[in-house]
Amino acid sequence: MKVGVKSFKSLKDGRVLIETGTSEEANLLSSSNRDKCGNDLEVTASKLRNPRMVIYNVPQEINVENLEKIIMTQNPELGLIQGDIEAKFTYRTKRERTNMVIEVCSGTRKLLLHTKLKLGWLICSMNDYLVARCFK
Repeated sequence: MKVGVKSFKSLKDGRVLIETGTSEEANLLSSSNRDKCGNDLEVTASKLRNPRMVIYNVPQEINVENLEKIIMTQNPELGLIQGDIEAKFTYRTKRERTNMVIEVCSGTRKLLLHTKLKLGWLICSMNDYLVARCFK
């Protein structure tokens, strides 16, 4: 096949992780595996995800459905277009403050990290949304 395999790992759940140099080599490897193995082997390629950010202290009247529209109307200086921001969910802290998690593209993330958002009558700060897990 003339495919350069960088790494080959067997995972605990029985799957196999194969890393190639380029996407063309990955496509060639997956097509040859489909031809030889048929339905016995399933090939999936990993894809990039959009980064998530958290907006702190969001007003109560703002929800997941209307967040994007409110951000675009109250912050025209950012120059955002429809579809740059996607609200995922809200959560409440121990001090009864509401925070909202949004998914943005990488360019929008760089823009939003250095600004504060106007939402309703408040100016909200934001940061990257990182989930830390403790395995002990």
